Amino acid sequence: MSSSSNDTKIFGHVTPVWESLRTAFEENLVQGVDIGASLSVYHQDECVINRTGGWKDAKTKKEPYTTDTLQCILSVSKAVAAAAVVLCIEKGWLDYQAPVTKYWPEFGTSGKRV
Repeated sequence: MSSSSNDTKIFGHVTPVWESLRTAFEENLVQGVDIGASLSVYHQDECVINRTGGWKDAKTKKEPYTTDTLQCILSVSKAVAAAAVVLCIEKGWLDYQAPVTKYWPEFGTSGKRV
């Protein structure tokens, strides 16, 4: 499904229950809060929203933002890593109280107390 407003092309699909998220995503693009973006949400192993739209450059609006557009995301990896650690702890794969050297022996070199 595709929509367009103010020359901002937005495409992809959304499950009807998730329409409010689609609306918020599209409003950000149309109002200029975001220049271009992609959003994918999986809920219970199902892709419930997969939308892309906007522009690579807001000034020229010559190239649309597509599913192949590369994006610099900077520091978001910390949150992803933290979420992965929490999942590993919940599954019993990691012990939060264990010393780092249990999982990374080299960390304890050069006289570090761990």
